[in-house]
Amino acid sequence: MNISAVHTLSNTKVSRIFFYGLAFAYVVLLLLYVVLSQYNGFVVVAILIGLYFLRHSKYVLYHPKYHPIAAVSPIAEIVLLFLLFLRSGTEIESIVFVLFVADLLLHYKSWYALPFAYGGFLTYLILWQADGKDMWLNVFDILSYTCLVIPIWSTKLLLNQRDINQRLNEALIQEARTREELAVFKERTRIAEEVHDTVGHTLTTAIVALEGAQLLFDKKPEEARRKIIVAREQMKHGLGNIRQVVKTLKTTHGTVSGLDLKDGIQKIMADTTKQTGVHFIFHYAAAIRLISLQEYVIINSIKESITNALRHGNASMIEISVLEQQDTIHITVKDNGRGCDSVNYGFGLKSMQERIEAIGGQLDVQGEPVNGFALYIWMPVAKGDG
Repeated sequence: MNISAVHTLSNTKVSRIFFYGLAFAYVVLLLLYVVLSQYNGFVVVAILIGLYFLRHSKYVLYHPKYHPIAAVSPIAEIVLLFLLFLRSGTEIESIVFVLFVADLLLHYKSWYALPFAYGGFLTYLILWQADGKDMWLNVFDILSYTCLVIPIWSTKLLLNQRDINQRLNEALIQEARTREELAVFKERTRIAEEVHDTVGHTLTTAIVALEGAQLLFDKKPEEARRKIIVAREQMKHGLGNIRQVVKTLKTTHGTVSGLDLKDGIQKIMADTTKQTGVHFIFHYAAAIRLISLQEYVIINSIKESITNALRHGNASMIEISVLEQQDTIHITVKDNGRGCDSVNYGFGLKSMQERIEAIGGQLDVQGEPVNGFALYIWMPVAKGDG
């Protein structure tokens, strides 16, 4: 089992920025010390710089088989630093040690970096102890040092957590887009099936009626005329279906003419009232803007519910409510139509249920012979940007 001490920042770009900043300051201070000491310890400084860049190379950081080099190198480096700066009296060593510890905290795991940070600092206090200095004052030095170590370590944890959250959010957005594309594809497939089943059947009936009229035109003109009228009505009905399909295909993500959820539902109700005379009661209490996929599913579910209420229940009144409660959207569609003893999940309800469950929601339908039909939908809130 490979136990690695390496744990750098998850965001490679940010990690390299920290590396270049620390490396620049670290190398400059070491070279400055060499100059101030009249080039004494030049070989040690060269070795320190070489080890530093070696353990930060891509092969060592990102290949587990080279991680032992990254684990051993800091041990050798801290020993060389103590030998280089012992009793130097330049005060450069304090800054170099801080940079060295900051680098360890940002690129190594806590069980490895923290013992180094505090072990090295205690050793520094002992070896560099000024004559006559009260040892109890070291407690305040340790506290001050802790106020430096904790923010550095916390910064690493926060940056890593932010990067994880960002990647998770990107994955969720990509999943939502994929599901949205899948939902649109399924809806287009459903429309294609509806065109084939409904419009195709209507036009076929009209063609048969016209062919019959052609045969009866000379012998039974009145019967031929009746068949032509039937064919005309069938073709008008088919044309209406085709227009409805084209209108649906032109909508944006299933919404009505690019409107938001509330305005889209109100437009559907207004158009339906104008065409059928049905009365609507509408309640809307959802302040948050949903993602387009959820609006798409809700709009189409309400459309399907209104169609069922008019086609199968002959409803004269439909009540629609959209409520937001505890990060959940609740949609209810009730009508005063005929209702039914038992609910049969046909093609429309089955497709509606699949779309709702695909985005984590649930569907429940209830029908009573006297109280009409009721449809209940609830799904978790997913915040959108419109």
